[in-house]
Amino acid sequence: MSIGKSVIRPLKDALDDMPVHIRQLAEMFRKHAQKQRRNNDGIADVDKFDGVHTVRGDNIKTTIFDPKTNRPISERGHIREDFGSSHRGDNATEIGRTGRSGDDGGHLGGHRFFGDTPDQGIAPQAANLNRGAWRKMENEWADWVATGRHVDYEIRVYPPGSTRPDKFEVEYTVTDPATGKQMTFTPVFDNEPDQVFDRIYKKDMQGK
Repeated sequence: MSIGKSVIRPLKDALDDMPVHIRQLAEMFRKHAQKQRRNNDGIADVDKFDGVHTVRGDNIKTTIFDPKTNRPISERGHIREDFGSSHRGDNATEIGRTGRSGDDGGHLGGHRFFGDTPDQGIAPQAANLNRGAWRKMENEWADWVATGRHVDYEIRVYPPGSTRPDKFEVEYTVTDPATGKQMTFTPVFDNEPDQVFDRIYKKDMQGK
């Protein structure tokens, strides 16, 4: 017995009306299901990962990590608020020390958006990257939020689950909730000094 369009369409419309972070989680599990394989005993997972969720105000993120190393694989988040600078009580400094000498513990989703972060959402980053190009990206996100936009991002860590990543691939979409207009950006950062991020400044955002 097949399910007709009269059932599928209302279900699809209901999902489309859900908050974006719920849709993100559903998409994450859908992609995971596609990577499963069937065998004589049923279904076996190809992926081996776990996840942790962080919520602050209207912001939410999900960090996928390797349970063997406790290190991040990827992170997806939805940002609607910027909380600015606040006291830090997580283990960022200690995690930075697991990398190279002089590394910072870099929050995949900025502390200004999510506050203290579980260890799985922090990775050793070259200090010049964390305080330079990466911070410029976070400042741009804060400015988008200040102009009433929402930012949805995904950060992929390479190698996945590594103690000190070699590279971070970022994809983020800026949405104007009033018009539905979207813009997507895809910066890539090597985990080395002197990385570049060509940010958009707040004064230039109104016409976009």
